[in-house]
Amino acid sequence: MSRLTIIGIGPGSADYFMPVAKRKMQEAHTVIAAQRILPMLREACGQTEAEFVPMGKLKDTFFLIGNLLLEKKTVALVVSGDPLMYSLYKTILQNSCSEDWEMEVIPGIGSMQMMGAAFGETMEDALLLSVHGRSRPAGSIALDVTENEKVFFLCSKEQGPAWLSRIMMEYGLSHVTVFAGANLSYEDEMLVSGSPEEMADKEFPSLCVAMIKNPHPKKILRPRFLSDEDFERGRTPMTKEEIRVLILHKMKLHPADVVWDIGAGTGSVSIECARQVPFGAVHSVERDEAAVALIQKNKEKFGTNHLTVHHGDAEEEVKKLPAPDKVFIGGSGGKLKQILETIAAFEKKIPVTISAVTLETIAEAGETLAKYDADYDVIQATVGRGRKIGGYHILDTNNPVMIFTGTV
Repeated sequence: MSRLTIIGIGPGSADYFMPVAKRKMQEAHTVIAAQRILPMLREACGQTEAEFVPMGKLKDTFFLIGNLLLEKKTVALVVSGDPLMYSLYKTILQNSCSEDWEMEVIPGIGSMQMMGAAFGETMEDALLLSVHGRSRPAGSIALDVTENEKVFFLCSKEQGPAWLSRIMMEYGLSHVTVFAGANLSYEDEMLVSGSPEEMADKEFPSLCVAMIKNPHPKKILRPRFLSDEDFERGRTPMTKEEIRVLILHKMKLHPADVVWDIGAGTGSVSIECARQVPFGAVHSVERDEAAVALIQKNKEKFGTNHLTVHHGDAEEEVKKLPAPDKVFIGGSGGKLKQILETIAAFEKKIPVTISAVTLETIAEAGETLAKYDADYDVIQATVGRGRKIGGYHILDTNNPVMIFTGTV
């Protein structure tokens, strides 16, 4: 009966050949493997009638296997390591020529397992990656290490432990530990570990594996706007997510900006600002004690340590703040005129964004802002949210919001 058996033989030493792998090779009509491991396979199999054939280009190898299977021959395709881990099996499955092939897989001990065993590290909590023959951006690797306690790498000559160590240094990850292993299971086995600085200049064989341990992994927030449900809410009114997006767009923040959020409420706009100014600072001003507590909770939840909360009346608190680059005013306690006067007292011109809902605030915002910027911009935003009633959907429409943008 024709069948292709894909066999993993482990790291390379015959000591790690599975008995079933030897038996499958002995029973096969043809054994196909890389030229460098054929002598070892012949010796390991002992007396057998199997024909040992060196593996050529993938196209030629697949053509050979297809012909042998058509002739009702049994074929053993042998690979090092584990065929299920960054190996040939996936390539075979993705090739249309294998659709009618009957296949079985004999797993082997992979080099990542050997590495884990050598350093006494388990793998169930690790991220497994390959940079062997793959173009992987340095930033992507740094992100993976930042977010995971352990990352195992299948390496190549160019993308090896030293290269990984230099990436760690470039992205400020000098606190991690880099482990490297090469020629695993052989007499000249190489095992070494150290800090990125210690490992960056070392030389390693072309085929090796690495592991990086990060004692303080942390998830990096992705650059997206937050949903209302992401925040700690309470009963404090909150600027809705669709309106926040418009406000942030109008503010046009720079990563190093100093930002004021006046009348911060739950802090939803403050948090979004803080996420966009990782090298700047955000100052949230809020007079309601319950709202201040919510801002603190959201600050802790999103890890925005460069956000400072100021509890008190806006008119007085803004006089204590450092000069801003951008200002958002979501509530002024009836002191909009005085707040804008404080902003106008700075030497530089400062972009200000104001949101208003009541007719009185809309009138005051337009009249007061016009004194500083006759060409101020204003838009009206109304958001309707669908709600199901029976078999129909209707829109529940929120109050329209006026968003003013000008320079003071």
